[in-house]
Amino acid sequence: MLAIFVGLGFYAYQSGLDLARAEVTVLEQRLETQGTDMRATYARNTQLDGELRQARADMAALQRRYERDVPTGDAAALFALAQARIAAGVPRERVAQLLRDAGPVQQCTGRAATRRFAVAYGPRVPDNAGIDLLDGLVRVVMSAPNQTDDLARAASVVITVAGQDPVTLTGLPQQHKVVLGNAELTLNVTSELRGFGTAAISTCGG
Repeated sequence: MLAIFVGLGFYAYQSGLDLARAEVTVLEQRLETQGTDMRATYARNTQLDGELRQARADMAALQRRYERDVPTGDAAALFALAQARIAAGVPRERVAQLLRDAGPVQQCTGRAATRRFAVAYGPRVPDNAGIDLLDGLVRVVMSAPNQTDDLARAASVVITVAGQDPVTLTGLPQQHKVVLGNAELTLNVTSELRGFGTAAISTCGG
């Protein structure tokens, strides 16, 4: 009987030992798997960190290129103006040539060229009203609704410079800066004789 109990005890001990060994093996395998997963995760995180650093470097380089290549402030306004002139039909080569030819503005204060011309009265201004200055580069038209109007308050002065939009001024006297190329001229418009206007524009000569 004792032998039977001893045998049963030994069998239970052996079974327990085998079970413990099996559990240890499973735990070792699980630890190995977790270790492999952790190493893979670490490698992936390292790769992602590298990719993030590269992405930040690429973004910084792109920002520097943007700041270098995309105009801002006055340069942006000039670029927009050039684009508008090209869109309006001015050849790109013409715009580029004008930019190359542009230089510091010279203020011309030489002896003025003076012309007298008739004031246009009435609701409609004739096409031939006004006077041309500098061989047609500048045109000045003065008009008023009625001949009895005080030109100091009622005169309408339209100044048209070649290649530029007309400028309309009201009242007399008027002084207006005219830029032709790299030269800035001073245009004075007055009326010294009833029914007539006087336009005097400075020159770059003596």
